[in-house]
Amino acid sequence: MNAREYYSELQAAIHSVPQVWRSDLRFEEIDEHECYVSGVLLLTGGYELYVAEYVTTSPTEARLKYRYHLQTPDGQLVSRWDNAPHHPDVATFPDHRHDDQGEICSSPPMTVPAALESALSFILPAQPD
Repeated sequence: MNAREYYSELQAAIHSVPQVWRSDLRFEEIDEHECYVSGVLLLTGGYELYVAEYVTTSPTEARLKYRYHLQTPDGQLVSRWDNAPHHPDVATFPDHRHDDQGEICSSPPMTVPAALESALSFILPAQPD
C-alpha cells in the first residue's frame, strides 16, 4: 500500500462512522510510502477529535508518531493518546493515554479508527445488553 491508498482507506473508515459529523483532515505526502495526516473530526454532541500522525506504509504500515486528542465542545480534555517517548514508566511505553484528570495510563498502539472507537465510548451513552 502506498501513502495515497492509506489516506483513501482512512477516509473511507472515517466516513463509515455516522457519529462523525464533519472531517477536516489534511494529507501531506512526503514520498510514495510516507505521509503526515492532521486535522479534526467533529463528532456527535460537538466533541472534537484532533488527529496528527506520521505514517509509513512500506514495508509494513507504521505510525512513527501519533497524537489523537478528544475534547468537549468547550475545549476540555477528555482523553489524549500518543506515542511521544516521555513516560518510560508506563507499561505500554511509548504508547500511552492522558486522561481528563491529568493521569498517564497504559494504552495499546493507536490508529485513527481505534482512537475514534475509543472516543465514541467516552461520549455515547452505554447501550443496555
